[in-house]
Amino acid sequence: MNLQQLKYAVEVARSRSISRAAESLYTSQPFLSKAIRELEEDIGIDIFKRTSRGVIPTKKGEEFLVHAQALLDHVDQVETLYKVTAREEYHFEITVPISCYIAQAFVSFLQELSGKARI
Repeated sequence: MNLQQLKYAVEVARSRSISRAAESLYTSQPFLSKAIRELEEDIGIDIFKRTSRGVIPTKKGEEFLVHAQALLDHVDQVETLYKVTAREEYHFEITVPISCYIAQAFVSFLQELSGKARI
């Protein structure tokens, strides 16, 4: 069992159709059917009952899907907390005549920024 299979199962349950789930997951219906069947074999239960009108979660499947959704939600939370995000950086250049007071003013300016941005 892997996270991708859990995502597949949750989407199939949401859409109540393997074909519609395959469309929303941008995959083929045969591939998704096989992935769901492999997941069911791995965990040893039938998650879905197949009907002529689509799929319906079994009693054990409903229980499994609650846990699968909780795991996926938790993974999303962990990724949100710890995913490295791009830092906002600024680049600027300044040209000034050589002068003692300009250097001191620039150092003061950088000290003010030190708490707000990476120098």
